[in-house]
Amino acid sequence: MTFRLSQTAPTWIILVAATLLASPVSSAPKTGSDARNLAKQLGPTPPGKSSQASSVGKLSARMISIIEVLEKSYRSNGPNPESLIDKAFEYRADVGNWEAMMMSRALISAWKDANAMDLFNENGKFGTTIYKGRGTGNRVLFELIIPADVYPPASNQLANLRLVRESEKRVSTTEMGQRERAYYDQLVKMINERSDLMKAVAVNKKDNKEDASRQGPATNALGQTTQEQDKLWEQSVAAAGDAANATPRIRTSAHMEASPSNMTKNRWRVKCDFGNSSGHPTEVKAEVWLIGYTDEKRDHYIMAKSEHTLKLRPGETRQIDVFTKAEKSYKAKADNHDGLSKQERKKSRVRYRGYAIRVLHNKDIISFAGSDSLLTRYVDPDAADSPLSRLPQY
Repeated sequence: MTFRLSQTAPTWIILVAATLLASPVSSAPKTGSDARNLAKQLGPTPPGKSSQASSVGKLSARMISIIEVLEKSYRSNGPNPESLIDKAFEYRADVGNWEAMMMSRALISAWKDANAMDLFNENGKFGTTIYKGRGTGNRVLFELIIPADVYPPASNQLANLRLVRESEKRVSTTEMGQRERAYYDQLVKMINERSDLMKAVAVNKKDNKEDASRQGPATNALGQTTQEQDKLWEQSVAAAGDAANATPRIRTSAHMEASPSNMTKNRWRVKCDFGNSSGHPTEVKAEVWLIGYTDEKRDHYIMAKSEHTLKLRPGETRQIDVFTKAEKSYKAKADNHDGLSKQERKKSRVRYRGYAIRVLHNKDIISFAGSDSLLTRYVDPDAADSPLSRLPQY
């Protein structure tokens, strides 16, 4: 911008113009750099292998450090805490969607509670004495929402931490209320996701395959490892005798849980659920197809196919996450299939269509599901002809 002032301009106009030229046009918040700095503190922690009640002190220090960052952003010209956390997790490809959601919830809850009790001083530093509201003058502390002895895998997780008044801290190391029992189920899902991500990373490092499929969760709702689950399954098979060979009833369902983003490494993620409704244990094989379709011709192709052996005890449910490859890996092949020109390729998109799943017992299809009626027919054993064997895999 250029100002042209005449030699006869009043002095006050010249002073105002000089001030405008010397002042910054705006002071927009540096959301990106703030989020990247916060992202360094949001790294995942491997699930605890045993009860780690002693980790509360370290978790508390970590929580305080993070909510002080949120408070600083809130007081300054930075983004609001919710937006800052959301942006920070975009830089953490090693944190799953469910874990990011639960960690965000815990951080925002702690920050809001600290504000409500006026625990931040004039410099934005956290203190442990309540300065206003109920319990003024009393102290606060952090404690695990789900006790360490109840669910050891979550005993070292930031998402399992809450701020409470010292007078209201939990007395029993195992007692849980109704809301806590509901939160327990959510933590189990988070731990399973974390375990799956760790396993996927290990597989990728070993095989150097970008599309390495993730297997079943490393721990179940009781924090049992795969080896422990297998041992219990074998005991159940021994107790069931010949009944273990009978055809089981398997519930099958799935849903697309995440679309391409930094957190999913630009992949689609589908969560599959398999439940044994039988009164006996069983071993089955699940086959999962993730289907895409081309932008111009709308022709279907296979984005990913995986097989999973499931050993299920009576009433047991198993969840498996299946990924596509990175979104960009499909584009050239899909565009080639459609015969698109160079200009048309600039506007085309990679499109996810849905999933098709079937479960086999002794080579017989005993359960199947699809994201819609068409894809369900792809795996329906009564369908006249399934195109799955003829679809290209990109």
